[in-house]
Amino acid sequence: MKFALLLLLAIAGAPGLPLLAGEKWDQDKAKSMIAKVLEVEKAGGLPWNRIPWRIQAQSALQESRATGKPLFIFFFVPQSGPPTEPCGLEGRLLRTHVLSEPKIIEMVKARCIPMKIRLEKGEDYPVDWPALKHWATAFKFSNERGFAGCSVISSDLAIEFGNSGSARIYELLSSPAFDSEAILGMLKRAMERVNEERSILVQRGISNEERRAEILRFRKGVTRAVRSEGRRNLPPAGYSLEQALELYRVAGVEATK
Repeated sequence: MKFALLLLLAIAGAPGLPLLAGEKWDQDKAKSMIAKVLEVEKAGGLPWNRIPWRIQAQSALQESRATGKPLFIFFFVPQSGPPTEPCGLEGRLLRTHVLSEPKIIEMVKARCIPMKIRLEKGEDYPVDWPALKHWATAFKFSNERGFAGCSVISSDLAIEFGNSGSARIYELLSSPAFDSEAILGMLKRAMERVNEERSILVQRGISNEERRAEILRFRKGVTRAVRSEGRRNLPPAGYSLEQALELYRVAGVEATK
């Protein structure tokens, strides 16, 4: 990948989300996280594929609506490079450090309908779902490179119950997207929200109009909470483009200024 675009990755983000100051950058720790990616990929087991990913949007949606389970979306940009299953470095890090963890795999398999979305360079976000609209905008402003994340969305495609937050290289040490415990916590919160909405849908003693109003109120609150949880970070102190170049080289990705 030509590194002329990495500067954009370091400063671009989903419009409208507040920025948080990041922790001090630790290049050795970042390199160790990439080393684990290389180790797992070399082993060839593709542990993230223990999750039974659906790849056809319509069939995944039908299954979600039939079962009442939310969709768990993993979106990524496929890129040429060392991996057996080509993926941008951000996606490689996310799937190794998060989607390969047994607790994550177990919960996604049991509670969600998992689906992969491939984001192609030079093309629009492939699904036009209201719940993923802000991700489509962020993808556009990311220059369509190195983009990855996870989202738990309702079967009517209207709302996110939780997401990974942004997953840029400079957020490697701070974003929940690269932290399995943080993502497990996100999944638990998402399922609590799913269950609370279900309870409203079957609540007795209220009219349909009252039920619709209660669902609307509940969803507005969930949206505010998810946005707050998904705030992105500023590049941390000590982080530089030279260090990012080194990380890409370590990962086996062509990187030039």
